[in-house]
Amino acid sequence: MCLTKKNSTSASWWNQSHIEQHHGKLWRIGTLSLLVRCLPNEWQIAYSRKNESESDLFKWNVSDSDQTPENFKEQARYVFHETSGLVSFSPLLADRPMICRPRTPFNLTAGEEITLYVSTPLWLEISVGKTQKKLTEIPIHRPSDTWFGPTTREGELCYASNTAARLILEELPQRPHRAVTPVLIRNLADSVLSIERLNVPAPLLPLVQDADGQMWTPKVTLTREKDGDMAGLKIDTKAPKEASEAKVLRKPRIKTSSGALIRAFNAVFG
Repeated sequence: MCLTKKNSTSASWWNQSHIEQHHGKLWRIGTLSLLVRCLPNEWQIAYSRKNESESDLFKWNVSDSDQTPENFKEQARYVFHETSGLVSFSPLLADRPMICRPRTPFNLTAGEEITLYVSTPLWLEISVGKTQKKLTEIPIHRPSDTWFGPTTREGELCYASNTAARLILEELPQRPHRAVTPVLIRNLADSVLSIERLNVPAPLLPLVQDADGQMWTPKVTLTREKDGDMAGLKIDTKAPKEASEAKVLRKPRIKTSSGALIRAFNAVFG
């Protein structure tokens, strides 16, 4: 299987780069414009985002730049005794669960199961020097905040994301700054399961990349056992079968003691 390709992601935006002192480079990844400047005793990081358009979703490029941080909305300085000019980018998943709301809610009838392909935005970790000392993390696309739980006291702060919740992998566009999670939903109950939103546990998932450069996570299985009862959440230990020649880029942010997690029903499906 393969994803619909707007452009190749075989070349990566997240590898090492060298910046001469008093110079800068500009990365454009989706809607993010990110400036990195190297000075003798500091690194300067600045970025802005523009409104999302369809053409932006599939693009990335890097170029030399003489712009200064004042031209960007967000700015930061990191001071060092000396700088080497070496900067490293590394992709990683979100630091909170992603609450993915299908653009059109759907119903899963009793005894049925279906696999959805859900994509979520990546974060960008910036490190410098031969030891790759971490400076910061920046979301390539900053999702809105949302509270997920039955009450204002019980639950957790998450990110909100809309999804097409595609059923056919070939219809999913290949985007360099998003990761795809196959979500298998099983409805073993005797009634219809109405799905308006899904909790994708991004901090518990490793990030992998396939031979074509597409980012993936292992498959997540959500099982509804009985009406109004508990739901089971299981995370596979291997890359999904759809990701050919996959290699692990990042381990999960949060380690779990078991591959199977049990959560309250409303904490899985909303």
